[in-house]
Amino acid sequence: MKTSTFTILVSFAFSTSTPATSEVFFTDSFESGDMSATNSAGFNWQGNNRTSIVTDERVVYSNGEKNIPMPSGRDWEASDGDHSLRFRYGAGEEWAEQRFKLGRHYKDLWIGYWARVPINFVHGSLNNKFLSLWPESYDRPGTVTWQTRPNSSGGAVLVVQDGGVTDGERQATQFIEVPKDQGRWMHIVARVKSASGPNANDGIIQLYRRWEGENNYKKLHEKTTADTWDDTSNQQGISQGYILGWANDPFNDDTEWLVDEFTLSTTSLIGSIDDTNPPNPPVLTLD
Repeated sequence: MKTSTFTILVSFAFSTSTPATSEVFFTDSFESGDMSATNSAGFNWQGNNRTSIVTDERVVYSNGEKNIPMPSGRDWEASDGDHSLRFRYGAGEEWAEQRFKLGRHYKDLWIGYWARVPINFVHGSLNNKFLSLWPESYDRPGTVTWQTRPNSSGGAVLVVQDGGVTDGERQATQFIEVPKDQGRWMHIVARVKSASGPNANDGIIQLYRRWEGENNYKKLHEKTTADTWDDTSNQQGISQGYILGWANDPFNDDTEWLVDEFTLSTTSLIGSIDDTNPPNPPVLTLD
């Protein structure tokens, strides 16, 4: 068991790296050993799609209780506590994804979680999904999707799309270096604020990252002129999403991400921000 500097207590009190005024409305440390966590709005995890709750010794849940010993050569130590959510990309397999529904729409949503870079991470030549959030209809205006792209040395840059495939990839920013970042835990904080109207283009998209052991968050993405308006519905605001997802260039070897301490809030989940390394200028990439 590893203790992080971002331990979330049952009372929702936070360490000094997070403002005490954060309006956290859901958190899941996976210490229950299942996917039953919910709240008054009706948050729910969708089915496990090549994901499972693990301890450092065994799989304990995947679409039901399990008791499967960890194969040799793996490392499933959680960021905090004894449990984490594992995403398993088998060699040559494209898909490992965990979907969730929030139970209602949030016009200003902050999402935070710890993610561990696979110990054998090597990025392929195409794009891999990292995080996607949307109101009613996926991959339409209103959807915000982050993806990784190769950085030419086995690592990855992170790009963002305002509108899913309806908009190009923007703000390619260095994200993972190989071998330096293999096996490292990072805390991801993403924010999506809805635009005020269908043509207002005043929504906000932000993403921050802090490596374990660092004191400050670094802003990787920011767009304050985002569309973030769902033109298929009169209900605005994020209502669902998924973590990780499709890998268009599958990993050559069995590759496992770990996620821990998943948190949702209507106010900021970060403290101090290091703006000394802003994103690169917008770049359009067409699939």
